[in-house]
Amino acid sequence: MCDSQIIIEKQTLDLDVTLKCKMGVIEVRNMYSIKEIADLAGVTTRTLRYYGQLGILVPAEIADNGYRFYDRKNLLELQQVMFFRELDVPIKDIQHMLNQPDYHPVSALEKHRGGIITQVERLNKLLDTLDNTIASLQGEHKMADKELFEGFDETQYEGETRELWGDTSQYKESQRKWSSYSKDQKEEIKQEGGRITLRMVTENPGAKPDDPDVQAAVAEYYNYLNKYFYSCEVKFLRGLADMWVQDPRFAVNYERIREGGSAFVKEAVHIYCDRHLEGENQD
Repeated sequence: MCDSQIIIEKQTLDLDVTLKCKMGVIEVRNMYSIKEIADLAGVTTRTLRYYGQLGILVPAEIADNGYRFYDRKNLLELQQVMFFRELDVPIKDIQHMLNQPDYHPVSALEKHRGGIITQVERLNKLLDTLDNTIASLQGEHKMADKELFEGFDETQYEGETRELWGDTSQYKESQRKWSSYSKDQKEEIKQEGGRITLRMVTENPGAKPDDPDVQAAVAEYYNYLNKYFYSCEVKFLRGLADMWVQDPRFAVNYERIREGGSAFVKEAVHIYCDRHLEGENQD
């Protein structure tokens, strides 16, 4: 009996349980179809196929009919990838790390734990800032300008930013300039940017995007980008304003100042850019 192998297959191919008898011990291995593992992890089957193409999630078995089946080892591999993605690591970097000969899953999990603890600490600071802002707006607490931005981290999207913009001259110039500033200078630059942003979005509910004060703040922000970060053309500024609305992670910074703040600042920037471009064409 110890040399025998019993294979039980469901005709639906949803589950393949292989029972192997080795030295009197029966080993049970659960196999998952691509849909089952997608449902289990909360990802799409398309994502799993893409990971397979990259070589970071190779199915344990591929049937003659092309069906893919995944085992527990695959589940742990997918978990590693998802941990990396939670920490905003670009997929190409994940591919590189997982394919390193000295890669060790336990060490990677320990690093994930440290990264998540850091995120929790930052989110707790953001929660305090949110609560203090609500109390301030309700007249229960007065916040200093600096306190409005406690907990925000300009590096949290660095991996994604590098993946999207790494080949652009703006990104390279911004990295070079930012690395040249001292810690105190960086703090002053962030505070200045915060003050300009408050003036652009404005807490005044009666303000309009084309108001002189708002347009002056947009012009100041445009000069701010050119001075401290990169050479910013007007068309590039317009694209940034579009991103501020389209990406909720950016939009929330303006919505925090006033309801509809992201749409307001986008329109204000568009007005500034249109006027600027009209002036250039007339010249």
